[in-house]
Amino acid sequence: MVRATHLPLSVKLLYGLGDMPLTITMVLFGLFTLFFYNSVMGLPASLVGAAIFLGLVLDALIDPYIGYRSDIARHRLGRRHIFMLPGALALGPSFFLLFSPPRSLRPAGVFAWLMVFWLAVRVSGAVYRIPYLSMGAELGQDYDDRTALFAVRGLFGLIGTAFAAGLSFLLFFSSNAQAADPKLSYDAYPRIGALFGGVVTLTGVAATLATSRYKTFGAEGAGRDFRQRDFLRSAAASFRNRSFRRIWWSFVLFFLAVVFNASMAVNYFTWYARTSSGRVMSAIQISFYVGALIGVFLWIALARRSEKRTIYMCSVLPLAALMAGATIFIGDGHLLGTGPAAVLMAGHFAAGIFASAVWVVPPAMAADVVDQDELETGLRREGVYFGILNLGDKFAAGGALLLSGALLNLFAKLSAVAPGSGPHPPADPGLIGVLYGVAPAVILIVAALCVRSYGLDRATVRSIQDRLARRQPAVANSPEPARAEEVL
Repeated sequence: MVRATHLPLSVKLLYGLGDMPLTITMVLFGLFTLFFYNSVMGLPASLVGAAIFLGLVLDALIDPYIGYRSDIARHRLGRRHIFMLPGALALGPSFFLLFSPPRSLRPAGVFAWLMVFWLAVRVSGAVYRIPYLSMGAELGQDYDDRTALFAVRGLFGLIGTAFAAGLSFLLFFSSNAQAADPKLSYDAYPRIGALFGGVVTLTGVAATLATSRYKTFGAEGAGRDFRQRDFLRSAAASFRNRSFRRIWWSFVLFFLAVVFNASMAVNYFTWYARTSSGRVMSAIQISFYVGALIGVFLWIALARRSEKRTIYMCSVLPLAALMAGATIFIGDGHLLGTGPAAVLMAGHFAAGIFASAVWVVPPAMAADVVDQDELETGLRREGVYFGILNLGDKFAAGGALLLSGALLNLFAKLSAVAPGSGPHPPADPGLIGVLYGVAPAVILIVAALCVRSYGLDRATVRSIQDRLARRQPAVANSPEPARAEEVL
């Protein structure tokens, strides 16, 4: 692999555009899936959580395999792009259909519809996502430039999420005469799926085509010589890397916390904070993403002076404090009471600043691990590493949604009697506040502690990269790359 120094800004921008499909689907999925299928379509929250969990488990299981196949693929479109293009083409339509179940379906039919199109979203998203993330580790090779590349990717992702989260409330949940709370109206959700599904496919295809000049190829003959045990041994060897395990566990816990928090967001605003205005909800979401956009530039500046591990911990711990504050200070009988729009906007703005570090730092840390692995094994396995990283992400997200659905059914009793039956408040609104704020805050604290002993600092990574650069001519002139089983 030819090693670059600093990437041109144009390359970073072209690559960053491709993150929009990932973050748009993620934020809208987290905000609306549980609420829509439970409170609008009448499916019990435990069944919604179970369906989503099963889809995420399947996604998690195929992520490392897709990564490995893209590592070894040899195709004229490039080993990453041959997966990204069909994934982007299928993701948008699948997302639209997920939010368009026929209103006439009975509960069993609603559950089946959710399962089928949720699986379609996850599989098509994985086919696009894992090669896309792996390509970022190939493009960025300098320690600090790599952070900048993932920061640009984060900026585009934040633009996408701000666009999705802000406009979804503003455009589709304005007050109307048919429902006291417009979020309980079915009609808005297919329109959300159509608009953002189209954006997802267009941006994914555009990023794929725009970066096609940077295509790379797997080892000669690797695809023909593939054996299942090669994949399994490669995946197992990757997870034995101590630095990677630290990142993986922290990443899993982080996503467990934020997905749990996001799945409770609409319920929190509706039943606990009692904020139902579409304009206020939109302003709150936009405040978060404005803060995140500002935060990305802050973390880029700090990354040149601090270690990635330090930045990560200094962002996650304050985020945990803000989440806990949403429970402690807001709500009936609490200091700030219900419906404090200005406070909620300010809190989400601050949360966005701290949360944005997670868009930038963990992927850059994983890319550093790929260099360490190449030094030890002679193999470039971005796909396997990012596949395993996303495996943890999906298990965490699935577990969070399964748990949130079960807890809502068990304690809050939040389940609509029938589709379109109208508002059905929980038996214990206070529990909604605890689940939204305090519970994920505790998980975030543990996530921050997991990276305390992460050992790849700036000096270590640059030493690794120098050694790889000195080795490069010998590798480039080698008549045949080493086979995985010989190295492992």
